[in-house]
Amino acid sequence: MNDMNNFNTGSNYSQQQYPGFVQPTPPSGKPPKKRHTTAKVAAILAGVIVVGGGAGFGGAYLANRPQSAVVGTKTPDTKDDNTPSKEGTPTLDEMQDGITVPQKNTTSDVEFKSDGTYMYTRDLVNAVRDSIVYIETSAEYRGKATPIGAASGIIISKDGYIVTNNHVVEDGTIFSVKVNSTDFATGITESQTYDAKLCGTDPDTDLAVLKIDAKDLQAAKLGDSDDLRLGDDVIAIGNPLGYETSVSKGIISGLNRQVSDSKRSLTAIQTDTPINSGNSGGALFNTYGEVVGVVNEKRVDSYAESMGFAITINEAKDVINDLISNGYVTGRAILGITYLEINETAAAYRGDTAGWQVKEIDQSLPVATSGLTVGDTIIEIDGQSVLESDVTNIFSEKKPGDTVTVTVVRLSSLGREKRVDIEIELSEYKGEE
Repeated sequence: MNDMNNFNTGSNYSQQQYPGFVQPTPPSGKPPKKRHTTAKVAAILAGVIVVGGGAGFGGAYLANRPQSAVVGTKTPDTKDDNTPSKEGTPTLDEMQDGITVPQKNTTSDVEFKSDGTYMYTRDLVNAVRDSIVYIETSAEYRGKATPIGAASGIIISKDGYIVTNNHVVEDGTIFSVKVNSTDFATGITESQTYDAKLCGTDPDTDLAVLKIDAKDLQAAKLGDSDDLRLGDDVIAIGNPLGYETSVSKGIISGLNRQVSDSKRSLTAIQTDTPINSGNSGGALFNTYGEVVGVVNEKRVDSYAESMGFAITINEAKDVINDLISNGYVTGRAILGITYLEINETAAAYRGDTAGWQVKEIDQSLPVATSGLTVGDTIIEIDGQSVLESDVTNIFSEKKPGDTVTVTVVRLSSLGREKRVDIEIELSEYKGEE
């Protein structure tokens, strides 16, 4: 059984669950075979994230897992335009140029309200349904491709660029994408499955881009999430529990929600639209038939229900463009170390200093000549405690080439602890190797 990333959920009752990594269900209407039950449960549990930090869940998690010092979830605006670095690669704006929401229907008389929105949800769904794909992620095990999960994706260009969540693809090496094409005159849907290439991922924003070799696909029109208002109707389309092209409807329950876990902090749309395992990477549509969010989380809480979240499409656009153009998000600052975060409780138990204990230093980056050494424990960055402050805010305001003052505790030759301030030039994060 593939263990994936089994997170310790502790005793907290409030959880965020990535709704997108479930063992694929057979596409036919037949009940799934029971032989995959254990793998399915493991895949679902692997997506459970507990909100916590400090001496609680977050601290315990980080104390036992190395963390790369890529911090800061915002991308500094270091570019004057969105010209891609790869020659011949179009920008997202160029891909979207000319894409409109088609007025497909089994009849010719699609009705719209006076504000231009669809009168009936069925007409909207018919117009956009083929822009949502079924993604299966596999890993090579003993020379064979072993499925480890399935979720959703959004076609954003006619030639096969697809956006999904990072957590949908991060544990896989082999990806397949099932694309539907519906003839609304006859009601017949044909499907074709493609091998997909991973263009780039961004764990900080939980976004990833895949590419399939195809033409004339039904691409979704990306809307403007800044136009959303509380109470607006929205529709989610995805593949929950393997039930392909499932539709759910709700409203905008909240805007600019800060959704955090031990890996990232996102500004998200909150919706009461039912979101379930397998919806990850699918679309949240407005009533114009435009994508306003990329579905990525749900809240699992004994005192709450119907709390789903989606990454705002406006914040996603720059990230998507960078992933297509470069394979990573440009302009993001990095220290260039791997560390273990040790909270106060763990430090007392182990006899260590609480903070970030440096485990590895990237010898190709300026940090290697800064004076920082493996074994140092970072306690402050620019005067702010790494355990008590939101250090990501420090780095979100920095760009590669800027300098930070890192305060460490290290042992002297006599075995005594001493504090040392070190100036470190920040480097650019260029994605996971």
